[in-house]
Amino acid sequence: MTNLPQGWEVKKLDDIAEIQIGKTPSRNNIDFFQGENIWLSIRDLKSKFVSFSSEKISNEAILKTNMKIVPKGTLLMSFKLTLGKTAFAGCDLYTNEAIAAIFIKDKNINKYFLDYALKFTDLEKYVDNAVKGKTLNKQKLRQIEIPIPPLKEQERIVGILDESFAKIDESIKILEQDLLNLDELMQSALQKAFNPLKDNAKGNYQLPQGWEWKSLGEIAITSSGGTPLRNKKEYWENGTIKWLKSGELKDDYIENVEEKITEEAIKNSSAKIFSKGTLLIAMYGATAGKLGILNLDSATNQAVCAFLHKNKANIKFFEKFIFYFFLSIRDRIIKDSFGGAQPNISQTYIKNLQIPLPPLKEQEQIASYLDELSLNIKALKENYKIQIKDYEELKKSLLKKAFEGRL
Repeated sequence: MTNLPQGWEVKKLDDIAEIQIGKTPSRNNIDFFQGENIWLSIRDLKSKFVSFSSEKISNEAILKTNMKIVPKGTLLMSFKLTLGKTAFAGCDLYTNEAIAAIFIKDKNINKYFLDYALKFTDLEKYVDNAVKGKTLNKQKLRQIEIPIPPLKEQERIVGILDESFAKIDESIKILEQDLLNLDELMQSALQKAFNPLKDNAKGNYQLPQGWEWKSLGEIAITSSGGTPLRNKKEYWENGTIKWLKSGELKDDYIENVEEKITEEAIKNSSAKIFSKGTLLIAMYGATAGKLGILNLDSATNQAVCAFLHKNKANIKFFEKFIFYFFLSIRDRIIKDSFGGAQPNISQTYIKNLQIPLPPLKEQEQIASYLDELSLNIKALKENYKIQIKDYEELKKSLLKKAFEGRL
């Protein structure tokens, strides 16, 4: 580091602190995760002070794994895959091996200043590029360089940043709540659209006059795709047919597809081409329940199910109407489809789904109304996300000024 303000110096983290790395008890022993001891993973580092964990461990796990306690008030930092997420222990706790507990041994270092210093530090330059993923080790952590002013200056900087960050975080919190409110608004509109009489019956609730209950299998054919053999170059090289994976479904129109396959692949695999306008749903894996409407002709992999209307004369608003219906019941579909670690939606389940079907004119009106609402909500969400990003950039700007001595 160069051009430090007068009176500042650079020290390595090893010079000012002891570093303790956490551990993960054996997953083979279920009893190890039946205790009451807080055990943090990176996903738990959500606030400045952390005293809650998604998993807890037993006293036996601590004893058998020889885990060391992290006292309340200790500075914590993630250093594997997600680099530089920091927090303070809100109570005595334990952590996994992706989190370092930092015990300051230099009495002239303010721990809150060190927290800001680590937030400011470019940790990626300490990453070993030979190791897959962004990961540091204990030795690399010790080499991190920290710009340090006199203690009084540290305290002054902390005071300014604390006040500024608190105001920024409050603004971000409001925007994040606004985003949640928009999601709730959309979900409320979906429920009203498909249950206009607000009947609370669990099964086939009461419908307005002219509406009827139909199973999806009565009005549409379901069809899934396939993955051509990856070791067959003739299936992939110089392909011209778009081939969509379930991970590319984003609850929106599909404009682009990452991979392409050949005519030979279509002939010799279960992959098949679906036309523009086809409604798709991801059937299993992490993206199960995600939807998309093709805005191009494309083949799909086997994790994607397509809906093909039996009566082409009624197809104009069918995809959008069913698209929004699926959005309205997606949580139920996912809940019903858990058979293991991840949801697995069967085509039989989809075919048997009961759909409240209004006359064609009302289908058009509902789809058009939800389209307009969805577009407005997307625009607002994008605006809120931009504002959140701007606030995060403001934080970075304040940190830069602080560590250039301009605060």
